[in-house]
Amino acid sequence: MRAAIAHHWSRIVDAVTGSLPWRTIERLDGHGGIELAGNLAFTAISSLFPFLIFLVALAGFIGDAEAANRVIAWMFGFLPSEVAGALAPVVKQVLGRPRGGLLTFGIVGTLWVASSGIEALRTALNRAYRATERRPFWLRRLQSIGFVLGGAAIMIVVSALIIVGGLISDLIGLLPLFPGLTDDLWTLIRYGLGALLLGGGRFGLHRWLPDCDLPARRLLPGVALTTVLWILLASVFTLYIDNFANYDVTYGSLGGVLITLFFFYITAIVFMAGAEFNAVLIARHRRDPAR
Repeated sequence: MRAAIAHHWSRIVDAVTGSLPWRTIERLDGHGGIELAGNLAFTAISSLFPFLIFLVALAGFIGDAEAANRVIAWMFGFLPSEVAGALAPVVKQVLGRPRGGLLTFGIVGTLWVASSGIEALRTALNRAYRATERRPFWLRRLQSIGFVLGGAAIMIVVSALIIVGGLISDLIGLLPLFPGLTDDLWTLIRYGLGALLLGGGRFGLHRWLPDCDLPARRLLPGVALTTVLWILLASVFTLYIDNFANYDVTYGSLGGVLITLFFFYITAIVFMAGAEFNAVLIARHRRDPAR
């Protein structure tokens, strides 16, 4: 009897420890992902403001100064209210300062700082995929700056889609067949577009940042997992802050800052978990190519 119980228990343990979630968490911990997430969170916040400054400058350069404000408001719509509330006043203050000549000499420093966030993601992805970085420093930095430029350009396009989408929503609202669906339809479109951009951006990071050549089909599972988990995270995080956490009591006026850092920290863990999830699937495929 005891031997049978021990046998079944051993099978259960083997099934759990060999499962995808367990192996993903095991690799995440083994690669120092929990510790690296803190670095990623700090780098993300320190890179966010230079990126927004560049976005505003680019929008003004192409003649649509309000485009950046529309995009920033749209981006904050996907963040938990506590995080958006902590960032919004600081963003407004930073972007409200005059910056003469930003698109000349100042842009170099702005792009450099903003691209540092991409470099931190590169380190995390190389570690997850066990890739050895062999590209020269200048090429890596140029690539990171290219990601910043591409991200800003996409945000400007999103600004135009926000205007077009609003006009379409108003037109639909005038039709008698859709009197009460306008707001719900626009919300669905907005979140669908956000999920598409989020997934596309993550795919680009997984595909081109690490120094390894991985086919798209091996990257999509982790990208999809990360996108879904992040959307769930943004929803659950608000419930957690509203019902269980009270950072203002412990940290006073720094409560909003700590909430924002914690959210970026969890986001970084989710991002690295997606890469580790892909790595587990790739390892299994190499052991059994017929899978």
